[in-house]
Amino acid sequence: MIKEDLLGKELSNLYAIAKQVNRYFDDSDISFLSEREQQLVMGYVKFSCANEEETSENLRIMQVNPGNTTDAIVAEITENLHEIATEKGLSKKVRELSYMMSVNRLVAYHTANLENIGYLLEE
Repeated sequence: MIKEDLLGKELSNLYAIAKQVNRYFDDSDISFLSEREQQLVMGYVKFSCANEEETSENLRIMQVNPGNTTDAIVAEITENLHEIATEKGLSKKVRELSYMMSVNRLVAYHTANLENIGYLLEE
């Protein structure tokens, strides 16, 4: 495997992350969050949408087809977000905290993938 192959794999993974994030939040009801938290989530979603488009273009330029790549970690986090969002037995504060902590994990994972791509582009 050469460096370009590794970059293609990382970009494919980044594409999968953004695509799954966008698909999840497209149908999600976050009205239970405070206005501030809703704005934070929507800012992340806006970034993720732009990231999906940019990554798709980069993959096209590299002639890499990401296929139906999915990311198991993102799937697990978004499943957890769904469970929290639909859980009725939690207090408002615990529900908001739980949801935002999971969003934080998702953002951190997305960021780590971007940093990995940065490492590959530096050399």
